[in-house]
Amino acid sequence: MTDNTKIENKIDNKVEQTTTNIRNYSKVILKKDSDFAIVESYKSTRTNIEYALNTEEGCKKIIFTSAMPAEGKSTSCINLAITFALTGERVLLIDGDLRKPKIHRNLNLENKTGFSNYLAGFASLDEIIQHDKEHGFDVISSGQIPPNPSELLSSAKMKSAMEELSQKYDYIFVDAPPVNIVSDAVSMSKFVTGVVVIVKENFTTHDALKKCISSLEFANARILGFMLNGVVASEGYYSKYYKYKYKYKYGYKYGYGSKGYGYGGYKYAYKYAEAAKNAEEDKK
Repeated sequence: MTDNTKIENKIDNKVEQTTTNIRNYSKVILKKDSDFAIVESYKSTRTNIEYALNTEEGCKKIIFTSAMPAEGKSTSCINLAITFALTGERVLLIDGDLRKPKIHRNLNLENKTGFSNYLAGFASLDEIIQHDKEHGFDVISSGQIPPNPSELLSSAKMKSAMEELSQKYDYIFVDAPPVNIVSDAVSMSKFVTGVVVIVKENFTTHDALKKCISSLEFANARILGFMLNGVVASEGYYSKYYKYKYKYKYGYKYGYGSKGYGYGGYKYAYKYAEAAKNAEEDKK
């Protein structure tokens, strides 16, 4: 069996859940009066994740990522955190996208100090944890955008954070950057229980998804499943899925040098660089 065939079979076998097509769905956060079909789709996804991890003991740590930007991973991650919190689980949501963070904006939280500050050694975990009273779970925002996110997210401090936080929560959800754009999600995968890949219908190309899966498997990441966003409930998605012909230029817009990702203006930038050097030494 060829590698491509294996990957296509994996896609077929691991698609866990579809969500109803929503206009401007990327900004929809579940509320008490949210559409019934939308709420139920996330509850079904919750059930699938629980089933995939039913043999795991202790804290379940899950990365939510995608192949490309704009597939709805941040909103999906938030909505699933809300859905799990409704069952009484102790949930922590971490914004692990230190390049283009969204969690704090979507939840109207502060972001003066966050995950990057902890990883660089400028704050403790207790100092960066916020509680979202409206939705009933805790949040760690991204913090200041550092010049060296990949080094920080693969450091000994990252491992230490996951170990310490696992003692306090039942579930830890990490919103991570797209796999095909930067290596952050792949680097973090060694610290978590598994990975859920968000896929957007009529947007994610089949080749892009295959590349994403290959990168995760090369790092021995445990792929729990795929969550399809933007699927019209009345339409079958398998027949359409392999017919995607869309092409996108997505490398530069999510990388270094892009406007909006600059690291100038942060007076602690040199300290982040020093922290990265120390992180590299920790791994030796």
